[in-house]
Amino acid sequence: MPHLEQLGVYGEPGRDPRGRVITVAHLAIAPRLPEPTAGTDAAAAGWTPVDQILSGNVTLAFDHLRIVRDGVERARSKLESSALGTAFCTEVFTISELQQVYEAVWGTPLDPRNFYRKVQSIPGFLLEDGPPRRTGNGRPAKTYRSGPRHDLYPPMVRSADGPADRGAE
Repeated sequence: MPHLEQLGVYGEPGRDPRGRVITVAHLAIAPRLPEPTAGTDAAAAGWTPVDQILSGNVTLAFDHLRIVRDGVERARSKLESSALGTAFCTEVFTISELQQVYEAVWGTPLDPRNFYRKVQSIPGFLLEDGPPRRTGNGRPAKTYRSGPRHDLYPPMVRSADGPADRGAE
């Protein structure tokens, strides 16, 4: 299920040399999004991998890097205490696919057995759904869908040695 929330309001004087501009940024998460189209204020529009932005390989205008960093940190934090990770998945998914979400957002590999044990220990987080799915070699993986639980307790705690870009400006 897609997720949308207000991330923040950015309106510091001087953030745009053309004049005072206030931006209301949103955090939107969905498994698949349509290709964006350019508007009247942009020559082109497209999706860029977040890791390319955070690594400095892509230059953003004004204070947009700060906005992206705020959004990434919000997503990372929310993965710990909410079922937000399932919003990155299709309606039916495997635990391995969900683990890939956590690894991508947190920027660190996770032990598959520990991850499986953790997500299975949170009542109402995941519900089994349908027949197993073959995803590669080995036996087919069980499929799940997001359960009714929105707040995760105990939380999924990310490693302290996660990505180095946390809080950097």
